[in-house]
Amino acid sequence: MNRIVKGRLMAAALVGMAVLAPAQAADNKYTTLKENIFVCISPQAYDDAMARVQALNSRDLEPLKKELSEAQQCMFVDPHMVDNIMAPFAVVLQRDGTKVQVQFIVTFRDRVEFLHRLIKRYVLVGWTDESNLEPKTIL
Repeated sequence: MNRIVKGRLMAAALVGMAVLAPAQAADNKYTTLKENIFVCISPQAYDDAMARVQALNSRDLEPLKKELSEAQQCMFVDPHMVDNIMAPFAVVLQRDGTKVQVQFIVTFRDRVEFLHRLIKRYVLVGWTDESNLEPKTIL
């Protein structure tokens, strides 16, 4: 095969890949966590936390959030944390009935000095209800 034909085939292949890549990227759907939910160390800990939330009957959650956090049983995922979850967002590792074990990475940025920032990344794993996951489309 001569050099011109090879060049044209290579150009056609690159154009084909360039056309298909954005179409595939537009279809990428990821999962993220909803705001104002609990993520716990086990399915049982999650069920216990939800029973306690139900018992509060729409009263202040702050004492319960603090207690579960100090006991290292559950953490509360607030809107600020959801905004700081990085790709690939919430990855489902295991399923147990309606509960899912998810892994996600959270990044926190603190300004230390002018032009300097301290970046902390945490890889978190915990259990939550499957209804606390929502799709996130990446453009």
